[in-house]
Amino acid sequence: MADADCIVVGLRCAGAPLALALHRAGVRVIALERDDLYTDQPFSTHAIQPYGMRLLDRLGLGDAVRGLAPRARALRMQLEDAYLQVDLTDDSHDARCPRRLKLDPVLQRAVVDAGVDVRPKTIVVGLVRDGDRVGGVRVRDGSGEHELRAPLVVGADGRNSAIARLVGAPAYVEDESPHGAYWSYFEETPLFSTDPRYDWEMCIHMQGDGARAVFQTDSGLLLMAGLARRAALEPWRHDPDAALVDYLRAGPMTAPLLEGSRQVQPAIGLAGLRFFVKRPVGPGWALVGDSGLHIDPTPGLGITDAFRDAIALADAIVEGGDRALLRYWRRRDADSIGLYRMAADMGSTSYNTAFNRMFYRRAQASAAMRARLLSVLDRECRPQDMLPLGRLIGWLLGEVIQGRLSSFRGFGRTLRNAVGLARQQAQFDRELAAVERDALPSH
Repeated sequence: MADADCIVVGLRCAGAPLALALHRAGVRVIALERDDLYTDQPFSTHAIQPYGMRLLDRLGLGDAVRGLAPRARALRMQLEDAYLQVDLTDDSHDARCPRRLKLDPVLQRAVVDAGVDVRPKTIVVGLVRDGDRVGGVRVRDGSGEHELRAPLVVGADGRNSAIARLVGAPAYVEDESPHGAYWSYFEETPLFSTDPRYDWEMCIHMQGDGARAVFQTDSGLLLMAGLARRAALEPWRHDPDAALVDYLRAGPMTAPLLEGSRQVQPAIGLAGLRFFVKRPVGPGWALVGDSGLHIDPTPGLGITDAFRDAIALADAIVEGGDRALLRYWRRRDADSIGLYRMAADMGSTSYNTAFNRMFYRRAQASAAMRARLLSVLDRECRPQDMLPLGRLIGWLLGEVIQGRLSSFRGFGRTLRNAVGLARQQAQFDRELAAVERDALPSH
C-alpha cells in the first residue's frame, strides 16, 4: 500500500516549489527535510533573477519574496576596468537577493500552509525497491527507522544528494572549480545608495585570476565575497574573518563599502566544488535542482534554475508516463548546457582575457547587445547565440584598425570553448527532438 503518490526528499529551493505544485494538482505528496524547518542554508548563492521571480509569481509566491529584500536595479559583471551592466528597472525585470535564511522559510511555509504532509528532521537512509524500480525510501526520524512507499521518489536534496547516490545517477558532464570562496554579511552604509559608483545592486568584479562580489541582500546587509585559487585560500582557514576583510580592502569596489561597516557574522568558506549534469530520471525516481544539475555559482543561476526545473518536473509528473519524464530530462539538458558552460567559463582562472575585456567594453557600448544579455538571463536566448558572427567580425576588424591587437589574446580559447559547446548543444538538441518525436533517445 503506497503512503503517497510522490515522495519529495528535500524541501528548499527545488523541493518546496515541486511539492507545492504537485499538491495543487491533486498529487498526494510526502515532503521530507533532513533539517528542521525555517532554517538557513548558507552554502548557496542569493540571486533570484527576473525569470525566477516570474516563476515565483506563477506559484503565487512572488509578492512574499518581494517583501524580503529590495529590488535590484542593475547587474554588473566587470573584468578589470571593463564592465557589462544590464538595467533591471523596467516592469518585467524584477530581481531580488534574499538570504536563504529568509527565502527558505517563505517557500516552506507555503508548502505547510497548503496542507502538504511535511516531515522535518527525517533522513533517508536507503531505498525501497520493487524489482528494478524504486518503490519508496527507508527513513530515520524521531521514532526510529521505517519505510515510506510511493511510485515515485524525487531527490531535491542538493549537490550531495543522497537520492542521486543511492540510485547511482550517472554524471555525463563534469567539471571542478579551480576556485574557492569566503563570504560574509556586512552592514550597508549610506555610501552604497549615494555614491554613483554603486549604481547596481549585484556586481562581480574579476581581477587577475580572482574576484570580489557584492550583492545587496535583506535586512540592510551586503553580501561581500572573495574568490581566489584554492591554494591561495588555504592560509585563510586560520583566520577567515581577517583574511576576507583584508582581501576585500584590497579591492577598489569593496574597500569603500567596509568603511564604517560592521561584519555581522563569521565568514563562511567553500572550496573543492564539483559541477555536473546527471541523469535526472529512472525507474521510480527523479532528480531536481542541484541534485541533478549543479552549475558554477559565479553568475548566480542556481536558484532560478531550481524553480524552473521544479515546475517542469511537476508538469511532467502530472502528465504521467515515462515519455513525460524523458522530455523533462532532455528539455533540461538542451536548455541548460549553454548556461552551464557560460558559468564554468566565468568561474575559471583563465576567463580574464584581453578578448573578454574587449567583449565587455563593446557590448556595454551597444544597447542591442545589453538587450541580448538580458534575453539570456530571461532564458529567451542561448548564451552562445548572444553575439552574432557578423558583429564579432566587425568588432575584431575595429580592433585591428585601431591597432589594439592585444584584444585577440584569449580569442583562441573562446573559439575552442564555442566549438565544444556547439557539439554538446547539437547532441542534446537531437536527444530532445527524439523524445518529442515519440522516439526513444540512444543516450
